[in-house]
Amino acid sequence: MHEYRQALMCLRQGDSEREIARSGLMGRAKAARFRELACEKGWLELTRPLPADAEIAAALAPPRVPLTAQSTLAAYR
Repeated sequence: MHEYRQALMCLRQGDSEREIARSGLMGRAKAARFRELACEKGWLELTRPLPADAEIAAALAPPRVPLTAQSTLAAYR
């Protein structure tokens, strides 16, 4: 969560995705997706305070849960 908060602060300062990637917080593609999310949520507005960690975590996509390891042939047993 620390990386997302730091990246959000960098985005609010006007840093580009390339500068965020150079700092080692996250890659350019991930920074671009995070910028889109931050724009949608209004987090880049300097008049608003930074969102809480819980709000950032809730806005991020839930982690992918792997499918159960069930055989495709199980129906034919």
